[in-house]
Amino acid sequence: MDFQSEIRESTINELLEKVANKGYGKYLLKISIAKARAFKDKAIVFDFPVTAVVGPNGGGKTTVLGAAACAYRTVKPSLYFSKSGKFDENMQNWRFDYDLIDRSVKRDDTVRRSANFTNYKWSREGLDREVKIFGVSRTVPATERKEMRRCISGSFDVPQAQISRIGATTAKAVARILDKDVTEFSLVNVDGRGRVTLLAGTTSDGKGYSEFHFGAGESSVIRMAMILESVAENSLILIEEIENGLHPVATVRIVEYLIELAQRRKIQAIFTTHSNDA
Repeated sequence: MDFQSEIRESTINELLEKVANKGYGKYLLKISIAKARAFKDKAIVFDFPVTAVVGPNGGGKTTVLGAAACAYRTVKPSLYFSKSGKFDENMQNWRFDYDLIDRSVKRDDTVRRSANFTNYKWSREGLDREVKIFGVSRTVPATERKEMRRCISGSFDVPQAQISRIGATTAKAVARILDKDVTEFSLVNVDGRGRVTLLAGTTSDGKGYSEFHFGAGESSVIRMAMILESVAENSLILIEEIENGLHPVATVRIVEYLIELAQRRKIQAIFTTHSNDA
């Protein structure tokens, strides 16, 4: 790849120092996995706010994401660790221990919490934190998503009040990652409640086209950037297979974008990957 990184060495050092000095309002410092799937007595330290979890298939990458999520009560453990009756008897006595920063709980010290699965249920002392999760389903094409079927019609339309322009910060992030101008793109609120949405683009000569004609990677990056630009400061971002659907250069750019968000919005991000570029 022939490109110049946009991340300065001074930014990396600044963020390393910020973690070392515990300069966050909320931050996951360490997970100690006593037992879970293939893990036993394994400690994972997050000394930089953007962490890549790398390994072979079945190596435990998603387990790390799930363990991180279970530190916070906003995420149900079953999202990552569902139990299927007698077929999951191995889950008995799984346990995660955490070292965290939460200035609303302890102003001048770290916080210790745990999550464990005993007697066929989870018991944990989760903290409050906004957690955003991006699974691999984010790159499923619009034509294959059931909730989008209502949009497949020659007569499909919504009131103008349910159509909004993509924000300037989102458009800037997308341009940086994909090298694509999306300043004239829109988000269509299909159901009026924001649960079903459709992206809409514009060609260079002003012709409109829907998300059904977007690339899967293009769509996922735009949607991710829209969410990431609106999260609360000190949020935790969990991303499965960050390179999914992306060109190697775009993969590097999205990691750089996360580093920039760590500096600008104090977010912490953990992502799994098989990509050497990431």
